[in-house]
Amino acid sequence: MEKSALQDGSLSPAEKARIEATQNKASSSIAADKHNAKLGNPASKSSQRMQADVQRNANQQARIEQGVKSGQLTKKETASLERGQAHVNRAEAHAAANGHVGATEQARVQGKENAQSARVYDKKHNLANN
Repeated sequence: MEKSALQDGSLSPAEKARIEATQNKASSSIAADKHNAKLGNPASKSSQRMQADVQRNANQQARIEQGVKSGQLTKKETASLERGQAHVNRAEAHAAANGHVGATEQARVQGKENAQSARVYDKKHNLANN
């Protein structure tokens, strides 16, 4: 909002008020979420599912980076894999949006992760079309 408001070089009082109101609303929302007395349980099945997905994501990203460093992946291949990884990340975020990841949701995400893992392998070993 600030960037668009500053395009003409200055902030009008109305633009400034609108930006401040939006910031205040976001701040209130953050404070409410922070103090809503809901505490996560890291030992819960849902938390364990999310932690496993996050770890697998980190491992997948490391495989892509290793492929770049070793020269196994071209820039085009890397860009394609990064887009695929972003797709997996969105699926994980969607599954965890309500704060709980069920077994069915995790299976769906794992299917996407499996497909992405195969794409990484294929591209690193030049088995797929670039």
